[in-house]
Amino acid sequence: MYKHSTVVNNTLYVDGIDRLDLSRSCACGQSFRWHEDNGGFTAPALGRVVHARQAGDTLSIYPCAEGEAADWIHYFDLERDYAAIEERLSHDEQLKMCIPCATGIRVFNQDAFEALITFIISANNNIGRIAGIVERLCALCGERAELDGKEYFLFPKPDAIAAREESELLAIGAGYRAPYIIKSARRIAEGYGLEKLRDMPLDAARKELLTFYGVGPKVADCVLLFGLGHTDAFPVDVWIGRALSEIYFGGEKARRQETERAIRALGSESGIVQQYIFHYARQNAIGKKQNAKKIGKKGETVVDTGAALC
Repeated sequence: MYKHSTVVNNTLYVDGIDRLDLSRSCACGQSFRWHEDNGGFTAPALGRVVHARQAGDTLSIYPCAEGEAADWIHYFDLERDYAAIEERLSHDEQLKMCIPCATGIRVFNQDAFEALITFIISANNNIGRIAGIVERLCALCGERAELDGKEYFLFPKPDAIAAREESELLAIGAGYRAPYIIKSARRIAEGYGLEKLRDMPLDAARKELLTFYGVGPKVADCVLLFGLGHTDAFPVDVWIGRALSEIYFGGEKARRQETERAIRALGSESGIVQQYIFHYARQNAIGKKQNAKKIGKKGETVVDTGAALC
C-alpha cells in the first residue's frame, strides 16, 4: 500500500509505501533485468528503460510521464497490502518465522511474454547465468533504447525471437532451451494470446501453459504468478519442496496430495506467501541440511546449484 503519488519533472514519486525493499525485490530471482546503478536499480521493463530508487518509504521512477504512473504502481504491486499478509502469517505458528526472510519483497507484475521466455530459460539454471542469457537474447534481437547516454536493449517481441535460428540461440548460451524458446515465441507470434490466461481459473491456465514447449509445472506457475497476475500460483522447486517438508511434515517427504493441501490452505495469495517460504529456506540452508543428511546416510556426493528461482 502507499499514501500518495505524483509526477514531477518526468519522475514518479510514490510516498508512504509500507513493506517495500527495492533491493530485495530486484535481486530475489523473480526478474532478471534489474541491476544496481547510481544508487538504485535500472532495467528495461514494460517496453522502456527506467531507473528506480528508494529513499525510506518513497519510491522514485525516472523517466515517467503523467500517463505512465499507474503502470509502475501496478508493476511494483504497490496497491497490495503486504502488511496484512504479514499480519496473517504472524498468527501462523508454522510460518511466522518466514516473515523476516522476505519482508519488503513485492511480487512484480511483469510482461507475460517476457515472463514466459525468461522462465523457460530459468529451468535447471541459476540467476547469474539466466540473467546473462537474457541480456544476450535482448542484444541479439531486442530494440535498442537509451537512458542517460547508456545503451540498453528492450525485451524482444515474439516475432523477433521467432525469426531467429536455433544456432543463434545456442551461440548465446541457451543450450537445450533454444528450440523451446523459438517454438514458444512462434506460437505467440502466430496469434496465441497469453493474456486470456489472466482471467482463467488457475488450473485451466496452468493446463494451457503446459502445452508450450519447455514449460513444466514450476515454470508454468512462475509465468502465472509473475506475468499473469495469478497470486494463487505457487511455484514448487527443490528449495520450496524441502521447506514445505520441514515446515509442515517434520522433514519427512510428503505425498503430493498432502503438499497440495498445504498450499491450498494458504489461500488466494499463496504465491506471495511462497516468496517468504522460499527465502526462509534459502537463508536457513534447509536444502543443504537435508543434503548433509543424505551424504551421511548414503555416502553420496550431492551437488546443489543453489538456483535462487521462484
